Amino acid sequence: VWHWLSAFAMIGLMFTYILRKTWFNYKDNAQIIQTKLSEVGLMLADDKAKEIAKIFRDNMWQWHYYLGFLFIALLLFRLYAFVSKSDKFPVCKAKESSNVEFKRVKYAHAAFYVVAVYMSISGLLMYFRESLGIDKESLHLVKELHEWAFWFFALFIVGHIVGVIKAELTSDKG
Repeated sequence: VWHWLSAFAMIGLMFTYILRKTWFNYKDNAQIIQTKLSEVGLMLADDKAKEIAKIFRDNMWQWHYYLGFLFIALLLFRLYAFVSKSDKFPVCKAKESSNVEFKRVKYAHAAFYVVAVYMSISGLLMYFRESLGIDKESLHLVKELHEWAFWFFALFIVGHIVGVIKAELTSDKG
């Protein structure tokens, strides 16, 4: 259950990020709004067009926050399992094994948790930025790294699927 809920949250987070950067890009949509209004004889200032375009994006972006909080809750549950010793951290499992492929997989999972913790903390910092009294410019690098971590998760998901298919077709069925 944890695995599939986490997958749902991650894919939803990635989907909302992609939407924000493409179809809900406020700069592009502001230009579309201005163009369409000018066709009927209305003029709209750049800042007002951007403000309107952001309204559409913000409604969709709420889902990013909901999914982010779900992902954080699932991550905390998983980290609790490691701390309470009801499950071992992937690096510990890798060290106990002599299988090279198993070690590689477990180190990839450990990297997943490290990046997931960063994504969670950076996401919380950005979400609660105003409440914490942090100005937007101070979080520029945090935001950049948060966005770059998207690519880690994209590669991780592809690698995970390829690994599952490979395992299924070779020695680790089921």
